[in-house]
Amino acid sequence: MQQGFVKTSDGAYIYYEVEGEGRPIVFVHGWSCSGRFYARNVEGLKDRFKVVTLDLRGHGRSSKGTDGYTIDRLAQDVHEVIEALKLEGVFLLGWSMGGPTVLSYWKQFGQKCGHLAALGLIDMTPYPFHPGEWNSHGLKNFNAEGFNAFAAGFTYNHEAFVNGFVKKMFVDGTLPEELNWIVPECMKLLPHIGVALYGDYCYSDYTDVLPAITVPVLVTPCDSGIFPKSVAQGEWIAAQCPNGKNVPFYKGGHMLFWVEAEKFNAAVAEFFDSVK
Repeated sequence: MQQGFVKTSDGAYIYYEVEGEGRPIVFVHGWSCSGRFYARNVEGLKDRFKVVTLDLRGHGRSSKGTDGYTIDRLAQDVHEVIEALKLEGVFLLGWSMGGPTVLSYWKQFGQKCGHLAALGLIDMTPYPFHPGEWNSHGLKNFNAEGFNAFAAGFTYNHEAFVNGFVKKMFVDGTLPEELNWIVPECMKLLPHIGVALYGDYCYSDYTDVLPAITVPVLVTPCDSGIFPKSVAQGEWIAAQCPNGKNVPFYKGGHMLFWVEAEKFNAAVAEFFDSVK
């Protein structure tokens, strides 16, 4: 395994890991999570692909400075990691908040730099505040007061909030014993950083990016306490993309790529194999 840090253009340090050889797959995690969440996917895909995971700034082992906590800056960090590792023909996948990060990447760098072969949007919404019927986020319809309550809970009752948040990721609302490391991992995101990032996530609209994507897009949704109607949301998202494919999941919840790792890895490999 190759691992290390990429120093970004504004001085942050982004932790990354690389395993395997072949066409590159880069996974971007969601809010409060880390590259560690993709362990089962790395293990399942590294025999055929070069699999890259990273910790977004403020998360996991990456630096936790005072600046840069916007979706657009996270996308720039991902771009700088891809360039530092000299990756070409990348299948770039983003989960949850990582989904808008991937869309921001496309908007800023997608066609200009030519590093991407395909995109993946894993159980995500391109705009949490959107009022559309398709949107399954709990803060839909410009619910700024709901965001304020979310921010207060994360700030003033941090551990209890994180415990409740991660349980919503699973279909039955129960955290499996094998994943008892998740709460400590999520708590590495400090409250002031988490609130800044989640705020930018909620207020940033990337719906207009979807019709502009010129590479194939794999959409993988699953209903859970995070997105109660994610399967329908995924259908809408895939339909907005000129070359979108929706592969719904039904057992894995928000962590479908972990709970249904075999199915997810197969879907990723089959999709990437179809991209020339």
